[in-house]
Amino acid sequence: MAGSVVCDAGGVLVAGGALAGTVPPGAELLALDFTALTVGRFLALRFDGNPSRVRAELGLTLSAVGEWFPVRTLVADALERAGAGSVDALDSWCALALAEQLDLPLLTASDEVSSDRVDVLRPW
Repeated sequence: MAGSVVCDAGGVLVAGGALAGTVPPGAELLALDFTALTVGRFLALRFDGNPSRVRAELGLTLSAVGEWFPVRTLVADALERAGAGSVDALDSWCALALAEQLDLPLLTASDEVSSDRVDVLRPW
C-alpha cells in the first residue's frame, strides 16, 4: 500500500473539499467505515440538516476514499488508548489504530492523537 494514507473524518473532509487543508499529493486514501458516520454528522450540522445538500456533499466527500475498512476489530484497542474522556475523538483513535496496523501515516485534523509508530500528518 505504498503511497497510501489512513484518514480519520477530518482527513476525509479535507480530501473531499469540505474542510480547508492539504492532502499528500497522489496518496491513496484509506478510511474506516465508521468514519462515514462522523463525516455525515459534520455535514448535517454544517448544512443545517438540509437533506439534499447533505446527501450531495456526503457523496462527494466519501468518494475521495479509495478503500474502506471495517472498524469492529479496532474498537476495543481504540477505546483503551483514547480513554473515557475522548469520545469525540474516537474516530481519530480508531483511524490511528488502523494506520499503525497497516504501518501507514495518518491524516487527521485532531490534536488529540499521536503515535510513536507512524507519522501523524495534519492537513494545515
